[in-house]
Amino acid sequence: MSHQNKTVTEQVQEVAQNTWDATKNTAANATESVQNMFSAGQEKAADTADKAGRAVKPESEKTVGDKAKDTWDATKNSAQNASDKASEKMDEAGRAVKPESEKTIGDKAKDTWDATKNTAQNASDKAGEEMDKAGRAVKPESEKTVGDKAKDTWDATKNSAQNASDKAGEQMDKAGRAVKPESQKTMGDKAKDTWDATKNSAQNASDAVQSKVQETQKAAQSKTS
Repeated sequence: MSHQNKTVTEQVQEVAQNTWDATKNTAANATESVQNMFSAGQEKAADTADKAGRAVKPESEKTVGDKAKDTWDATKNSAQNASDKASEKMDEAGRAVKPESEKTIGDKAKDTWDATKNTAQNASDKAGEEMDKAGRAVKPESEKTVGDKAKDTWDATKNSAQNASDKAGEQMDKAGRAVKPESQKTMGDKAKDTWDATKNSAQNASDAVQSKVQETQKAAQSKTS
C-alpha cells in the first residue's frame, strides 16, 4: 500500500510507530553505552587492584602469570609513554612554526610549560650528572666499571672542549675590547680589562719565579757535575 492510499489514521499510526522505534533504539544504545562504561570501569578497577597487589608481592612469590602481567604492564607503559612523547613532539613542532600572532592562549600556555619543563629537566640532568661524577671521583680505579671509565673519558673530553671553547671566547672578547675606543667601553668592558691586566701580572710573576727556579736548578746541577 502506497503512502497516498493510506488513511490519515494509518499515517499517524506509522509516524507514531517510527517515533517509538527511534526512541527505543536511542534508549537501548544509551543503556548499552552506560553498561559498557560501567564494565570498563570495573575492569580498570580490577586491573589497578591486581597491579597494586603484584607491586607489593616479593619477586620470589610471583607466579608465571604475575611476571607475565608485570611484563605486559611495562610494555603498555612504554608504548603509552612513547605515544604521549610523540604526540607532544608533534604538537611542539606545530607550535614552533606557528606565527606568534596566530597562537592561542592554550598555545602560549604550552610554550611556557615546555620552557619550564625543559629548564627543570636540564637542571635535573645537570644535578644527576654532577652526583654521578662525584660518585665516580671517590670510587677506586680498581672498582670502576667499563661504563664508569667511559664516562670519565667523556667528562675529560667535554671539559677539554669546553675549556677550548671558553678560551677561544675569551680571546675573541679580548680582541674586540682591544680595538674598541675607550669612550665606548662599558663598565663591564673596563672590569674585564682590569681582570686581564691582573691575570697577566700574576702570570708574568709566576713565569718569572718559575724561570728563577729553573736557573737555580741548572746552576746547582752544573756545580755538582
